[in-house]
Amino acid sequence: MKKVVILGGGFAGAYAARHLQNHFDVTLVDTKDYFEFTPSVLRVLVEPEHSVTIEVAHRDYLPKCEVVMGTVTAVKENEVVVEDKKRFYFDYLVICTGSHYRSHIKEDNLIRSRRIHDLKKYAREVEKAHSILIVGGGVVGTELAAEIITAFPEKSVTIIDSNKELLMRSPPKVRKYAKEFMTKHNVTMILGEKIADEEQKKFKTNTGREIKVETAFLCTGITPNSDFLMEISPEWLDERQYILVNDFLQVKGQKNIFSAGDVNAIREEKTAQSAEKQAEIVVKNILRMERGKELIKYIHNEKPMVISLGKDDGILVYKNFVLRGIIPGFLKRVIEWKTMKQYR
Repeated sequence: MKKVVILGGGFAGAYAARHLQNHFDVTLVDTKDYFEFTPSVLRVLVEPEHSVTIEVAHRDYLPKCEVVMGTVTAVKENEVVVEDKKRFYFDYLVICTGSHYRSHIKEDNLIRSRRIHDLKKYAREVEKAHSILIVGGGVVGTELAAEIITAFPEKSVTIIDSNKELLMRSPPKVRKYAKEFMTKHNVTMILGEKIADEEQKKFKTNTGREIKVETAFLCTGITPNSDFLMEISPEWLDERQYILVNDFLQVKGQKNIFSAGDVNAIREEKTAQSAEKQAEIVVKNILRMERGKELIKYIHNEKPMVISLGKDDGILVYKNFVLRGIIPGFLKRVIEWKTMKQYR
């Protein structure tokens, strides 16, 4: 039986492993030993017990796969190296290593992890803090501010972004509703400025404004997890370090290596939905290669997005359609339940 090695156990990697395990000898390599429903991880900061609902061990839903916990350090010809010592041969490789936040300032006092187990540790810190800073006013930063202020309305929450509005890539109606929501809940919005320096949890913006807080979260500066390719295969990466892929999601110049999810260079919103859709095409194309069939192109289609504003509010966006209020908030919980059911 041919070997498939999958790097990363997020939405793309987990999907690929689940759907290939009955056809190949599959090895999943991940830095954690569980799958997590990332769209809901922020709730763990204010409701730590929610982690039980949105995580499941890889081995529980991948009975036919070998699961390896570790960090990939190199990819060589038909071989993956983990922790500089373990080597795994492959006939096909699927790279789904995702992304992380990286800042130009020192990060000792910035919380940037989006992992369940890390966020559970910070939940107590959030509960105790009187003042909280969120750096980044995109979807994650906006959702985080909403989670904290709706759970702890007495706290002082500040959100800063270099753009003039929150959710800058969203339609005007979405930006307007998000601003109204933050204003209603007394969230301080510092827009059109960015953090230039930090010392002892005193942050200074590029205009000289100083912000003193007890806890700060980094929710901007997404960087692909592709460091392990930079020395050996830099030609696979674009100028932003994203993995270059063709229409069939094959890595540049490689027939048997694919990439899906946040780590590849496809220009689209980096969402769980997009990651799963890309993984679906990767799975189909690997199976079609085995059968000698023509490969299928990945075609980007705009997908619905639900932005949570706390537990009971939200925004549903699909093209020019925008729905606000309790229904999108409820829909997010339904999506979470439906997704996790597939892994139980």
